[in-house]
Order: sequence, then C-alpha cells, then structure tokens
Amino acid sequence: MLVRLPELQGEVDRLLEQAEHDISRLPSPPTSEPKVEMLRLISQFVRSVERLVTGTPGKDGLIQTLRKPREEFKGNIRQTAPDFRPFERPRDVAALPLLPPPRFLSNEEPESEWQPLDATRAIFVEDVMETADE
Repeated sequence: MLVRLPELQGEVDRLLEQAEHDISRLPSPPTSEPKVEMLRLISQFVRSVERLVTGTPGKDGLIQTLRKPREEFKGNIRQTAPDFRPFERPRDVAALPLLPPPRFLSNEEPESEWQPLDATRAIFVEDVMETADE
C-alpha cells in the first residue's frame, strides 16, 4: 500500500488542481444589490457599443469594416433600377445617346454608378404603354 502512496498523492494533487480550476470558472455569487449590478452591466454594454459605433482610427472599426460591403450593396441596388429611356425605341439601341446626368445626384456619387451597364435592358415609351394597356 505504501508503494502506491506517491501515485495516489499525484492523483489527489491533479484532482485538486482540476477542482480549483473548475471553481475559478464559476460565475461570481449573486449580488445583494441587483439594481446596481444591472446598471453596471448596462453601462458596460453601452460603453462597448459606443466604442464600436463612434469608430476607431484603425482598419478594424465598425465603420471601416462596413464601408466596402456598403459600397457593394449600394452598387447592386443601383443596378436593379430600371433603365427607362423617354424615347421611342430606335433600331440600334446601343447607338442611343445616354441621358444627361441627374443634377440631384451630382454631390453623391460618380456618373458610373447611375449609368446603366447594359443598353439591351432599356425600357422605352412604347414598352411602358404596352404594360399600361395590359
């Protein structure tokens, strides 16, 4: 029995260390002041959100992280706009001149973002009239 004593001591030490580790991972006991604790947690949350929303000078800030997906989304939405041309359908759609840029967009985005990419999807006056008659 004495021969196993060091082995048992090692196992007891390992189990004690595991128990201490498990106890350290337990949450703190309930507070006697729940209102104060809730206020502390809410304030901590608000500070975290403010830090993210306000932005950081680094490339990992919320605004910096969302800039590229926002621009891609904006471009994708722009491409869903109908390409309405207030003319009668010409024989060669590709030769039709583009409309002048809308002045209300001049401060917001470059011309390439509102110009249609594919003239074959253009909607002309007679297309609107056909749809209205249906």
